[in-house]
Amino acid sequence: MSADYMVVSGLFLGWGLGANASANFFGTAVATNCVRYRTAVILIVIFAIAGAIIEGPRLYHGYALSPTITVGLAFLASLGAAVTMCLMTWFSLPASGSQAAIGGLMGIAIWASGIYGAEWGKLSGWIFCWVLTPLSSGLIAFFCMKLMGPVIRHAVVRVEILNLIYKIGLILCGCYGAYILGANNVVVTTGPFFSAGLFGDPSRESSAVIAAACGGLSIALGALTYSRKVMMTVGRGITALDPFSALVAVLAHSLAMHLFTELHVPVSSSQAIVGAVAGVGFSKGMKTINSRILGAVLGGWLLVPTVSGLLAFCTAFLSHAGR
Repeated sequence: MSADYMVVSGLFLGWGLGANASANFFGTAVATNCVRYRTAVILIVIFAIAGAIIEGPRLYHGYALSPTITVGLAFLASLGAAVTMCLMTWFSLPASGSQAAIGGLMGIAIWASGIYGAEWGKLSGWIFCWVLTPLSSGLIAFFCMKLMGPVIRHAVVRVEILNLIYKIGLILCGCYGAYILGANNVVVTTGPFFSAGLFGDPSRESSAVIAAACGGLSIALGALTYSRKVMMTVGRGITALDPFSALVAVLAHSLAMHLFTELHVPVSSSQAIVGAVAGVGFSKGMKTINSRILGAVLGGWLLVPTVSGLLAFCTAFLSHAGR
């Protein structure tokens, strides 16, 4: 395969990310019938591309986990991550595109540079941020439910006005979440190819912009074609959400994601929203949380980087052994 066409695995990963992560900021709104699915998808496409192009390039520099990354190895890393994401989406489970991508990168880094050649320090920092992501979004959601709810309900008496406020809030927060997804996660789609020089000199900002634009388009395509199933899992499966709870969950998700975007760390949009939805559930009481589905989601978080890394490593091993 020509080196130029190898980027298709990164775009495939972007497609899976868009299909899976779209639920994270509009799933609650669609599930509570505040926003139509078609409207949500159109808004996701617009704002995810905008976030990717405007803020996404900042995360591209220093993304690689191995100094010996090539276009061929980038292809294998992204392919392992993309296959993992598709499997999770097939089972209607929200999965971490950033974890899948970094798991694939780590598998390739170990293959190319050995276990001591991979950048374990950088990976440790990312893992620490992954742990903080659901915790931070959960805490934000919990306190928003406790503090904002009584204020809004006492300030607005008429039900129709209250519902209008919720609807507008869900749309605005959903657009914000789509923008932050593009800004934070686009690097996992074309980042390895950027580091390998496929988009030009990695030291030039224009190369990062081109890479981010391509990745943003692939995320948008995934949202456009295959996002409905996971939206229903997030919006209805973990805990019952009324419009206000949905608004809080999306807002908490987006604020947590924005924090790590400013730190130039790609984190999981899925972890952010599940943490936020769980925080909403905890504010209502433990009995409102569907522990079975939440447990399955948590299990997926552990499996995603492991499976992705093993797939990438084994594919590299087999392709090398076949020569």
